[in-house]
Parts: sequence; structure tokens; C-alpha cells
Amino acid sequence: MRYLRGKKIGIIGLGNMGSAILNGLISSRAVGKAALIGFDKEPARRAGARKKYSIPISRSVSELVTHCDIVIIAVKPQNIGEVLKEISFYGKGRLYISIAAGITTRRIEKALGGKPRVIRVMPNTPALVGEGISALCKGRYASKSDLKTADEIFSSVGEAVELNEKYFDLVTALSGSGPAYFFYLKEALIGAAVRLGMDNKTAKKLVLQTALGSARLLLESGHEHGLLRQHVTSKGGTTERAIAVFEKAKIKETVARAVRAAARRSKELSRD
Repeated sequence: MRYLRGKKIGIIGLGNMGSAILNGLISSRAVGKAALIGFDKEPARRAGARKKYSIPISRSVSELVTHCDIVIIAVKPQNIGEVLKEISFYGKGRLYISIAAGITTRRIEKALGGKPRVIRVMPNTPALVGEGISALCKGRYASKSDLKTADEIFSSVGEAVELNEKYFDLVTALSGSGPAYFFYLKEALIGAAVRLGMDNKTAKKLVLQTALGSARLLLESGHEHGLLRQHVTSKGGTTERAIAVFEKAKIKETVARAVRAAARRSKELSRD
């Protein structure tokens, strides 16, 4: 990992996503444990991370920042204000990477003061199993090298793409919230099977393996999703009948409205 070599990385917030990043960095061997420091305001999380990952755990944000080259801010949006306030007193000259949803690079830069190097990232929960997708953008004062650094970090928990920050509300609605949409569909399919007489365990196995296999087929075949759908949809067959119900219910239009609604909500939250 070229851009992480010799760098000390601190993670503020050891909840699901902070722990996923920590686990990804260690399991992918992007950095050694000696290069990592963690902090969380919850004592139980601090103790859990120390026991599970065997890394140093700081007693405060300020202590962590003073020992790091790169600081990953993995706290909830409503808690980032107090974290940035503490950082602003102690943390000049570091690279700051924020995954707080809806918090813009300009807002972080303003809170930190001066010309801080800021990278904003929108990851998603499949990062917990190393299959995440993260969108990255840099603030006004961050360099291309800083962006590469963030790319190396988030590639340890899946894939990463660079995007203009103006698309981040859409990213939040698409890939940030996206796992919930797929879970919702699977919930509906399993529920339909159970109502038609199948036991829940069997229905769940059939639906989950179908989802996994379909995603892998889409990724590995190189074919567009529309073509793969056509391959399954025989003229006059069962799939065609099901698709006709979806089309009558205008499912595509409903999905588009849902994504727009989520993107609007992301924009509203960014103004709070």
C-alpha cells in the first residue's frame, strides 16, 4: 500500500462502520496493527476493540489526533460537531477522512479552520463483510495523493470510486441506502413464499442463494442486466407473467421516486 506506508491511522468511532474499516485494514494487511489507533466515547466499544484487534485505544479525541497522520471520522452526523471542535484545537496538518452522511467537505473545513485536508467518503454496510462500495471526493485543500490514500483505505473493505461531491446525495440514496432496498425485496419474496405454503427456512435459502448467484452472474458474465433478464424470461412463461405484474404496478417508476425521495432527504439533512 504505497500511500499508507509509514502512516499512523486513527479511527474516531468504533461502531459498525469504524470497526469494519479497522477490520479491513488489518485483514487485508494494508497496514500493521502498530499503525492503528482507535477511540470511541463508549467505554464498552473501546474495550471491545482493544480485545478484538489488539490495537492501542486512546482516551480522547485529542490524544488520538496528536499521534496520527490520518484521522478517519466515523461518528454519526449528529455527533460530528463536538468531534470537529476538539480536533480544531489539536489537529492541524493531518489528513481528515469523514464518513458522516450529509456532512459536506466545506462544513468540515469551516469547523476545523485554516486549510485542512479533507476527504469525504460515503461507504455502505456491505463493508462489514468486505464487499462495500465507497464514493470518495476531496475538499478544496486535499491533494490527489490524499485521495489515493483514502482509496487505499476503503479498497480494503470493498471497491471505491471517485465522484464529484454534487452527486453525494444521490450516492447516499443509491448505494448508501441501497442495501436496505435489496433486503426489502428479499423480505417480500420470502414473505410471498411463506404465504403460499413454504416454510420460512427453505424460502430464505432459495431467495438468498438466488440473490447471491444473480449478483455473481451479473458481475462475472460481462452481460448487461437487461440481457440477462431476457435470458430468463421465456415467451409465454412464468417469468414473463411475473414481469407483467411488475410492469402493471409501475415498479420502475416507484423505484425512481423512492431514490429521488431518499436523495432529497439526504440534501435536507446536510442543511441541518
